[in-house]
Amino acid sequence: MTTVVDYHSERSWHFLDLVDDEVERGELEEASNKLWGAAAHAIKAVAERRGWQHGAHRDLEETVLRLVDDEGAPPALYTYYALASWFHSRFYGGPPNANQIRHGKGEMASFIRLLENL
Repeated sequence: MTTVVDYHSERSWHFLDLVDDEVERGELEEASNKLWGAAAHAIKAVAERRGWQHGAHRDLEETVLRLVDDEGAPPALYTYYALASWFHSRFYGGPPNANQIRHGKGEMASFIRLLENL
C-alpha cells in the first residue's frame, strides 16, 4: 500500500517528468506550473513525514522555513522554494520562456533531491 509520503514523492517526480513534453508542445504555462507542482509535492512529503500541516500554500512555505530555521537545512532550500513560487506565479502572470523552464527543471530536481535527503 502506498503511503501519503510515497504518494507525494512519486507525484513530485511525475510532474517533473512532464515538463519537457509541455515545453515541446509550447505549453509554457503548464510547464511552469508542473515545476511548481513538483516542488510542492516534494515539500508535502517532508511535511507529512514530520506530521506538519501541508494543505495550504502558506503551510508549504512554513515547512521550508522550519527546515532551515529549526532543523538546520541549508539556506539554499529557501532559494529553491522562492524559484518554485516564481514558476507558480508565472502560470498567472505570463509564462517564462523555454530556456528558463529547462534551467528551472534542473533546479527543481536538485530541490527535490535535497528535500528527500532531509
